[in-house]
Amino acid sequence: MVGALREGEEPDLAPQRGVADIERLAGTAGDSPRVDVELSGDLDDLRPSVGAAIYRLAQESITNAVRHARHATRIKVCVTGDDDSVRLTVADDGDAGSTGRSSSGYGLVGMTERATLLGGTLEAGPGTERGWTVDAVLPRAGSAR
Repeated sequence: MVGALREGEEPDLAPQRGVADIERLAGTAGDSPRVDVELSGDLDDLRPSVGAAIYRLAQESITNAVRHARHATRIKVCVTGDDDSVRLTVADDGDAGSTGRSSSGYGLVGMTERATLLGGTLEAGPGTERGWTVDAVLPRAGSAR
């Protein structure tokens, strides 16, 4: 079954991405909004599953903002670590109330499931002033539920 799923694809042998790789998501591609990344606090010694989840949540949030945030010029990604948890906040400055998001996709569902599996939370919705905000908090230990 796995062979059939991978037919025609080379296996990805690269190490699993983590928090340190989020900075590579910064920048801009063509007409896309600029992506700014800020890493702060204690982000060392995270369990690999937590670091990978934070990276994937950031990547999916940025992808969603690029695809759906109308008139956005900037996407801000903040990752902050403390003794107990890691918080990821991704916010765009798109038009308030007209983000173009639809509930028909599985992106937010999958992101919420990823956070929940590690004992964390994920909230997503309109920002306080503009755009869309995704806020995820994962325990450093990544305790599975």
